[in-house]
This record gives sequence, structure tokens and C-alpha cells, in this order.
Amino acid sequence: MSYKDDLAVKIATGNSCELVALQYQALIENIQDLEKYISKDDKEKIFASSDKIRDILSNLISTLGDDNNEFKNASIDLYLYINRVINNVVIKKDTSETESIVKMLETLRDAWYSAGTNISDKNEHKNLSKGITYGKTDVNISGSTSDLGRG
Repeated sequence: MSYKDDLAVKIATGNSCELVALQYQALIENIQDLEKYISKDDKEKIFASSDKIRDILSNLISTLGDDNNEFKNASIDLYLYINRVINNVVIKKDTSETESIVKMLETLRDAWYSAGTNISDKNEHKNLSKGITYGKTDVNISGSTSDLGRG
């Protein structure tokens, strides 16, 4: 099974927690790509990669729901912090802060994945669309993701 096929299966069968974990994985991979592009001074790919990172962060924020609570506010603060770090990385061409961001995202990814494996009913979120596709070169989201990230 290819990487994309395996990923498609994970998206099609994952619960909301596992889908959040996949988005964190996409962030990690795009930040690592950004580091490579900066070391090669490939401006076109630097901007494309940073745009993908911002798109994923934007999607994560949009899936937090309408409730105003401590988890949502802390998550937004975290995503805005990551965005500021990425902006500084792109502007200054300095990747010294990306390692700590990647480690933090790996911890979050693992936590969300672990939470997802503890959910017995994979279909508990009836409004969640399985229309998210992700690859090394793209993240496409279609349909309703109103329940993504709620557990």
C-alpha cells in the first residue's frame, strides 16, 4: 500500500481525534519541508510551504467550534504562536525555533492519536465529513468539519 493509499484509509476510517492527529502530522511534515527549502534558499517553495502551514492552522482554528471555552482559547493561542514562529522563520531565514515547534506538535499528535484509539465508536460524530485529504504537496478539505477536534 502506498503512502497516499494508507493515508486515505486513515482519513476514511479515523475518528475526529485521529483526524486532528493527521493534521498535526501534516504540520510537522510541512515545517520540516520548510526547513529544507530555507537551507536551499528556494523562495517559491518556502512561500508555498508556509502557506500550507497557515492553511492547516486556519483549519484547526475553524474546527474548534463556536463554544467559548478555555480549551478553544488555549488552542487558538497556540496556533497563533506557531504562525508567528513560522512568519519569523520565513522572514529571517532562521530555523532555530522550528525544532521546538516540531517536538511540541509531535507530542500533541501522539496525544490526539492516543485519545482517538480510546474512542470505541468510530462514528460517534455524525456531522463529521470524511472529505479531508492530505499529502506531502496538498491538504484539501471538503464538506463539513464542524465536529473535527471535538472529543
